[in-house]
Amino acid sequence: MQHWGKRILALTLGLSIFLVVLVWLVLSSSILAGPRGQLTEWILNKKIGQNVQIQGGVLIELGQVLNISAQGVTLPSPTLDDINLAEISQLNFSLVLADLLKGKIDLLNLGVDGVTFNLIAKEDGTTSWAPASKSVKPNAPSKPRQVTGISGLVSDHKLQITNAEIVYRDGRNGLDLNLLMPELAITREDTSEPVQLRGNGDLNGQGFTLSGEFHPDAPSGLELAFDSMRVRIDAKPDDGGFLAGFQATADATIDDLGQLQDVLKLNKVVSGTGKAGAEIIHKDGKTFVGGADLVVSLTGGQSVVVKRSLGPTGNPANAVLDTTIRLYPENAEPPKTALRRDLKLVSVFMQLANRDGDIPLRKMVIETNGFVMDTGGEGPPPIAVSDISRTPDGLLAIGDATLRLGPPDAPLVVLQGAISDALQVKGIDIGGTLSLPTASLLSPELFQTSDILGTVTGGFRLTGSLDGLMLSDLNAATQDTDLWHLTAKGSVGDILTLNQIAVDLSADIVSGAETLGALGLEPIDTGPLTIAAKLNSQGPDWQSNASVSVADSQLGFNVTLDAEDPNAIVRGRIESELIQMADIRTLIAAAMQVSRIAKLEDAAKQNSAPTDDKTVDEDAPSETQPPPGPFRDLTLLPLGRSILLSGMDLEVAIDLQEVVGERGKSSLKSDLELKGGKMRLGPMTFDYAGGSFEVTGSMDLDENPDIVNVSGSTGGWDLGKIMHALHFKNGVSGVLNASFDVSGNHASGKDFLKSLKGWSTISLSNGTIDTQLLDIAGLGVIPWLFTKNKGDRAPIVCMNAPLQISNGTISSKRIVVETDDVQVVVYGSANLSNKSLDIHGQPRKIGKPLSRSPWPFSLSGAMSKPKVKVKDGPRKLRRKDGASTMPKNRKRCVPDILQLQ
Repeated sequence: MQHWGKRILALTLGLSIFLVVLVWLVLSSSILAGPRGQLTEWILNKKIGQNVQIQGGVLIELGQVLNISAQGVTLPSPTLDDINLAEISQLNFSLVLADLLKGKIDLLNLGVDGVTFNLIAKEDGTTSWAPASKSVKPNAPSKPRQVTGISGLVSDHKLQITNAEIVYRDGRNGLDLNLLMPELAITREDTSEPVQLRGNGDLNGQGFTLSGEFHPDAPSGLELAFDSMRVRIDAKPDDGGFLAGFQATADATIDDLGQLQDVLKLNKVVSGTGKAGAEIIHKDGKTFVGGADLVVSLTGGQSVVVKRSLGPTGNPANAVLDTTIRLYPENAEPPKTALRRDLKLVSVFMQLANRDGDIPLRKMVIETNGFVMDTGGEGPPPIAVSDISRTPDGLLAIGDATLRLGPPDAPLVVLQGAISDALQVKGIDIGGTLSLPTASLLSPELFQTSDILGTVTGGFRLTGSLDGLMLSDLNAATQDTDLWHLTAKGSVGDILTLNQIAVDLSADIVSGAETLGALGLEPIDTGPLTIAAKLNSQGPDWQSNASVSVADSQLGFNVTLDAEDPNAIVRGRIESELIQMADIRTLIAAAMQVSRIAKLEDAAKQNSAPTDDKTVDEDAPSETQPPPGPFRDLTLLPLGRSILLSGMDLEVAIDLQEVVGERGKSSLKSDLELKGGKMRLGPMTFDYAGGSFEVTGSMDLDENPDIVNVSGSTGGWDLGKIMHALHFKNGVSGVLNASFDVSGNHASGKDFLKSLKGWSTISLSNGTIDTQLLDIAGLGVIPWLFTKNKGDRAPIVCMNAPLQISNGTISSKRIVVETDDVQVVVYGSANLSNKSLDIHGQPRKIGKPLSRSPWPFSLSGAMSKPKVKVKDGPRKLRRKDGASTMPKNRKRCVPDILQLQ
């Protein structure tokens, strides 16, 4: 027995020594370093649920608490073979041996030194941290989710990380983040307390501090603070904890956008401040953004405001996104303009409203200082941006951007392409398509949705930047109309400065009358018209050539400009080898009708202007309603008036070599000059059929652009031929001369007559008048009134009519008509507005002004059918100064009573 006891004791002692040696070999000896590493890998895999590999050694200190130290720990990427998700130089942690033997793994006093996380996303979307999702069978039971991450890794104590680095590189968008953290402490006193985070470091060279706390079942928060930026996230879990769902608010304040650009490794090209907030909701396994807002204010006064809100039900499928972009502060907007050269974009407002199971609603308002374009309805968003990325040289690029201008169902212009430098708007490469109502080019206010002249459709391309934007491949033509055909082709080297232009335009108008009638204007029968124009510029040199052809007539236009000349003047010529006078009349009449569009546009603006005491009745007549369509608040003048008011000086020579009329041929030469806001046409000289005129027209475009002044003289015209041309078979004859200086509103012929003022003097010599006309007027009752010898014609030796004109009324106190024996003095007025007369005449023998007038007469009433009265009683005159003797050298066609001595 004693022998067996010694043997058992020796065996027990030997076994104990063997177990000690075995434990030592397992925990410390280099002989079994491999099993120790495998054991540690198993422990870590079990705890964090991630494949862990230990490339270096593992040391384990014996005791009730095992202190483990591992070197060269790596976490291979589950998706990318050549990348490690994490690389740790040294990993230290402790395990309670008793807990380990029971199968309970709690890592205590976890310490990490020299760790690098590689978060890599490939261009195809594969990431280094997440394997491809596996399809789940519809009825497969879900396994309970294990708590991992920070909360699962830190059970009671702390995690200390030193010399940590997180590298994030995304091949899809070029985002490159390098986070260095010398110290990061993650501590937890016990399972009832939140995990505390404290640390500091720098992100892409920008220093920050990190602080926060997290608890799986209680409100948590995290704050990241830079010198000029702060990001705060506060989250509140649902009743089942964060894994069941949560609501979080994220707020960011940026005092200097320059630091944000540094963090994102972007070139610092903008400066200003920003503020953002968002509500993040995780519910039923899905995460979405509830309300959100963003405000960016640039130092130049520009701003961007974005606001997202949910409907009353909180359904994310019913969200409204409002975006406002302002290029000027609200209190410093550019003034309203009538000229296209001063046109500036002021702001853009966009709204996109998603509707669950229905087409989204969209709204877009583009405000300029010359018009507002307001569109809305069902359709895609007005602006869509995707494929946003950072380029290797620090630029923010937009790979695909789409802009739709106009109504959602029928946009006027669609732009789609890429911008390689979005912050500075450079590297633009965008294709465009257009579909515009052709009539809207004449007047957006009147014809913005009208299809009476068809539509202009086509395409173009924009390349360059805001410093120089090139338009190329322009190719557009009219469609859906038989009235005319318009084509436009060419390119513009820089549409912002209008440099290097090469554009060809052509228009074939089948019928001028039908085209004018379609526009609601008087149909002037011009017949077919052909218009062709070429505009070219190279550097500062501009040149334009155009031609208008109608029947056998053709007008050519040539314009040049040297834009570098400090006193730049547009010089040009209007010339023709042959033009029919009848064609000139119809072209002028047609041009006057087109000019009425400006008047109609002004009336439309007045009708659409809001008033304080009157609301718009939707059932009111259409002429009192603003025209339908996207454009409103127009202050821009029609294109023709805008060019005249552009402030550019103008010198144009007019040379019509052969003007053919019914009674012969002639030529016309003149000049058109626009200088310092004052326009002058003439003197324009013209000789035709024995007559001639010299006329000058002028306008003050700065002070009174609606008024035209016409002055000059004319003479040698055969009055009989003029009356015959006016279809008077029985009339007067003689040589007609006149001088005049009048002004009036040029909006239309009617407006010109109504507003006409000035003076004119008309004279006639060697004339006759049909005695039949005298008899009809009641003036032939006494034979000697006009002639001693009664016949078919009565002679008119002379006529002199000095006229005063005011507001369309012509008046005179001393119109004189003389025959060989009789002087008739006429006074009174003619109103051109209502076409009425009030004229009185007193015939007397020549040289007898104080004698009785045998038959004073008057004409009154409508011009078309005046009432003629011949008075019964004679009338005798006297001079106030007592003069009663006629001079020896009497003057013709001067009232005799004024010649008395």
